[in-house]
Formats: sequence, C-alpha cells, structure tokens
Amino acid sequence: MIPVRKLEPSANTFETIVVDVTHRCNMTCANCYLPDRTKPDMDIGRLKEFLLALPCRTNIRIAGAEPTLRKDLAEIIAIVREAGHRAVLLTNGLRLSHRSYVEELRSAGLRHVYISLNGADNDDWYEAIDGMRCAKKKLSALDNAMASRLIVNTGTILVRGLNEQAVSRLLNRVASYQARHALLRFKNVGAIGRYDQTAEEKNLTLADLEQIAGQAVCQPSDRIRNYNRFKGKVEPATRLFPADMTSEPGQGLWIKLTDWQANRTGMIDAGSLRRGRLTHDFKVAPFFEDLRNSTPRQHEGRPSRSI
Repeated sequence: MIPVRKLEPSANTFETIVVDVTHRCNMTCANCYLPDRTKPDMDIGRLKEFLLALPCRTNIRIAGAEPTLRKDLAEIIAIVREAGHRAVLLTNGLRLSHRSYVEELRSAGLRHVYISLNGADNDDWYEAIDGMRCAKKKLSALDNAMASRLIVNTGTILVRGLNEQAVSRLLNRVASYQARHALLRFKNVGAIGRYDQTAEEKNLTLADLEQIAGQAVCQPSDRIRNYNRFKGKVEPATRLFPADMTSEPGQGLWIKLTDWQANRTGMIDAGSLRRGRLTHDFKVAPFFEDLRNSTPRQHEGRPSRSI
C-alpha cells in the first residue's frame, strides 16, 4: 500500500476531483482503471453532502466504470451544478448515441463531456482495444455532443502498431465541426487496474506521442515538447498545445498528450496537486495514489492477437 494523504472535503485543495459513481459498465475494454464490478453504486445523498462541503468551485469529473448506467445521472449532474461546481461527464459514449439522452443531460446542467474514442472511426481498432465494434455509436455520440453545443474532450489510448493514425483521423473529424473549443487527449497504456500487458511491453513513450502528434499537425516534435505547461505550471508528463499552433487557451481545437507510464516507484503522476479522487469514505486524496491502493493491477488475459 502507498501512504496516501486524505483531506476532509472542507479542506480540499484539488481543482479537479474524480467521482466514480458506479463500478458497473457496458463494455469490457482491455484497459480499464476501475475493473471491479462488484462494488455498489455511490450513495447520492452522501455525494451531495460532500459536494456542499467543498470550499470553492471545483471540476467534478463524473466517472465510473460507466456513469451513464446510472438511471439518476441527470439528477447527479443537477446536484453538482446546484452545489456550485462544474460537472464533467467521463463516458464511453454508447448511450450518448441517442440524441434525446444527450439533451436530457444538457437540460440537467451538463456542459462538458469527455468521450472515450480509442478506435477513432475504425471498428477493428475498437475491437482490439475495447472488445466491441462500436465505431458507429461512438461517432454518433460525438455528433450529438457537438450538436448539443457541449464542450467536448475526446480520450484515446494509443497502442504501438495499432491505432497511431487515430490522432490525425480524430483531428480531421473534430476540426470539421468548427467548434468554439474542443480538446483531443491522447495517452499511452497505463499500468492501472486491468490493462493489456502485451501492449505495456511495447508501450509508446512520451517522445513517441510527440512525434505522432507532430506529424498530425505538421510540426516538429521538438516544438511539441516545449508545450509542457498546464495553467502556467510545468508538468513533465504533459504536452498541451493548439492544433493550429496559434489559438489562445479556451479557443479552437487543442491537443493534450499524457504519459501514463509508471515511474521507478510504480506510480503515475505521483504527488499531483491538480487531480484528486473521492475516496470510499468520502474524503479526497491524490487521484493516482488512491486509485493504486483501491484497484490492484490486473493483467488483461486476452489472446495476444487482440493488440
């Protein structure tokens, strides 16, 4: 176990807190940071008490396994907003392929959504990484989120020799919406929860991610490397830059690269002062440290042909 400093909600210092509202899921992805399906859903009453106790406005990432499996998700979003916080939904996007559902969540107060798009527009990539041929539903979710004027983040795990082209494909797809602001996030395989060991053994490095993204935006990787600040602070494992290399923060299409490889101590982004996680006892702790303690690593047991 890694010693983890827990804070009372009233003493929170994290600007972002991940709240895993359910351990249920409707997918069986090779990489899943929350693979235990036996734990009960989070109590909504205790969540409301926690949110009201936070000292200032916070980004609340409503996550899970898959938060859209909760029938009261719209109520949870409304509670986050009513408590004065910003609700950000992290989802695999399958249920967002229904436009009426997206509008229901927007009516509840949702303005920010993060959609997992590991396969971009390619069913073979989705089948390899997520165990499902779901490109049509994923792209419908993206279309609906954009049409509902949500601020959209996409999330993609890049696997060497498989889906490196997802960067350029998603860049072209999202650029076509001409959204006021959108963010494409790309990362390598992280050894958290359930993950594919064969992918980890040939994992892309941060330098590889810089090169892949640089080719997609027609820029040298050395220039990408210089974008290592987030809100003015240096983050060695992060690269954040505008796709056109000119847009101001909060405007246009941006790309974020994150290195999810563990350091020598086996930790990812150890000691982060930015990301927190709601613990099982309704306190808040550094995201990765708490996750590592509560979610033992599980090597994915799929045949090696899957990656």
